[in-house]
Amino acid sequence: MKKPIFLVLAGGIGKNFAPLVTSKSIFPFFGQPLLAHTLEMIRLAGAKEAIVVCNDDNEKLASDLNSKNLKIQTIRQNEASGQADAINLTADLVKNQPIVIMNAVDLIDPKFLSSFIKKASNTYAQIVGMKVNEYFLGGYLKVNGKRVTGIIEKPARGQEPSDLANLFFHYFREPQELFDLIKKQKNSDDAYEKALDQLMQKHQVEFMTYKGYWQKLKQAHQVLDMTQLFLKYKLKNKIARGVYVDRLAKIEGPVQIESGAKILAGAVIKGPAYIGQNVIVGNHTLIRDSIIEQDSVVGFGCEIARSYIGPKCSLHHNFIGDSVLEAQVNPSYGTCTANLRFDGQAVKMRLASKDQKNDLLIDTNKTKLGAIMAKGVFLGVNCSILPGISLGKNAKALPGSVIDRAVKAELIFGKN
Repeated sequence: MKKPIFLVLAGGIGKNFAPLVTSKSIFPFFGQPLLAHTLEMIRLAGAKEAIVVCNDDNEKLASDLNSKNLKIQTIRQNEASGQADAINLTADLVKNQPIVIMNAVDLIDPKFLSSFIKKASNTYAQIVGMKVNEYFLGGYLKVNGKRVTGIIEKPARGQEPSDLANLFFHYFREPQELFDLIKKQKNSDDAYEKALDQLMQKHQVEFMTYKGYWQKLKQAHQVLDMTQLFLKYKLKNKIARGVYVDRLAKIEGPVQIESGAKILAGAVIKGPAYIGQNVIVGNHTLIRDSIIEQDSVVGFGCEIARSYIGPKCSLHHNFIGDSVLEAQVNPSYGTCTANLRFDGQAVKMRLASKDQKNDLLIDTNKTKLGAIMAKGVFLGVNCSILPGISLGKNAKALPGSVIDRAVKAELIFGKN
């Protein structure tokens, strides 16, 4: 069996990731950019070669991840011209060898990916379909027996053609015809889908059903879903050498603590939890079901629950629940996030509009959602943030503010 080349699409600008500003592929989890985890996933699945379509932010990173176990070639997508353009950039490097096309920010079980590769090698083309019990906001496979006859993007509720969601792990044994069909399409967001639909009319494209874990990183609130995936499936229950844990601190359940971290007296960490390099967990602080990335300080009297705290954040006597703090965020003393509506309904994420009059509302399907704070947010003492509120890069709030709407980047909430 000839090993397929993995085409890893990492060139997009992530316009749907607002208000967060770190590129999705380099967003850190467990001290490593997500792209590093993606490439490790395909290596564990048995891949030997990958072509990563990059942008300015991640090209050097992708090149540096090249190793004897996984040969990596990079190619830059100079403009965010879509999926089809990214795929066609690789045509000369592929030269009609078997390929698997995937996004850089989708994670599944490497063991399944390995079995998918083995099964797919006996077919012309193969797609991963994930069984879903609830409505899936994405593409669905239209199937006839074991054959895929179409992919229906975002059908109306009740009009789904099957219970199989389309996961973007697509195998092609001889991809040159696909490349040729893509070139014939007009430049549009669905050029790849149109080319694939035409290919399905000429060749048998099969599917393999997946029932394991899967997570994509497309919108900002999905950082919380990715956090839970890492805590459940990728956590190493170990404490690195040199970590200081005071005898009056308490650690329960699976916890991964990296070198240089300090856990002070009275602190309680309830796993699963990840504590990054050089993190300080202050006195009488509670951390549970959360990721704290490197160089952050979680000071006295904080409670962090089911949240992502990015690098170099500084907290002090806060409640942070079901929230994302991207990096270098400073919620001052007494600032808290609310994460639950009074009526118990799903919380929508609020994004700032250009005119700052009416927030853009994003469905999250989460009954608990706190705040989404972009890099450099600074909040004065005793601020209260209502559920689902987002704050853009370097946004600020005056002391005592009740933040009830999204705050645009660089603006000050509560300013007269």
